[in-house]
This record gives sequence, structure tokens and C-alpha cells, in this order.
Amino acid sequence: MGEALTRNETEVLALLRGANGPMTAYQLLGRMQRDGGAVAPPTVSGALKGLEEAGVVQRIATLRAWAAVTSPAPGVVAICDDCGTVRSVEAPSLFESLHQRLAAEGFAEARQTIEVHGRCGDCAGDKA
Repeated sequence: MGEALTRNETEVLALLRGANGPMTAYQLLGRMQRDGGAVAPPTVSGALKGLEEAGVVQRIATLRAWAAVTSPAPGVVAICDDCGTVRSVEAPSLFESLHQRLAAEGFAEARQTIEVHGRCGDCAGDKA
């Protein structure tokens, strides 16, 4: 990350890093309003955009939420439908294979995101 974070980006990143799971923009907005006063929705969306461009947060599309990035390598986003935890599982060969297959079709992807829903090891163990 080349540039320093803004105050709003720093606050949003701290909230996401301290959360038990992903947070929606409205959850972040509510927390920031409760903690610091008058914050408008564009403040949160602008901070999230800057953080995503910096590579320190990722959007979890299927949850319409955001999470702090836990690994710089491309990974599959594993989402537990029971407890809500989100982890990035590194899968470089999967992404390289996907890139090669798409390139063979003449498709140049802008970004790759794969989200998988299921049960984490802890929750799967509880149901056994």
C-alpha cells in the first residue's frame, strides 16, 4: 500500500479487523455514528472504495458485506453459513488455471473472486 490511509479509511479498517465477521456498509455506518457522531453514507462508501483499491479489504458479494483481507495471495472466500466466519483460502493454481482458460476464450478478466458457502471445520464438527 503506497499512500497513507485517510482518517475514515483507518477507522473503517479498524472496525473490520475487530469484527467477528464481515460487516455491511450500513453496519459500519451505524458503528461510526455511534462512536464518532455525524457520519454520512458517502463517508463509508468512499472509505471502502479506497481500502479495496489499496488491497486491504474485500467485498463479499454474496453477503453484500466487507471484510479485512487476511492474505495477499488470491484466494477462495470460504463463508460459513452457520457461524458467519469468512476466511480466504489460498488457491494460486486454481486462479492460474482459471486465468489460462479464460485467456484461451479471449476473455481478459479484471479481477477474480470465488465465494464458497458451506460450514467451517468448527461448525461441521459440532453437527457430527
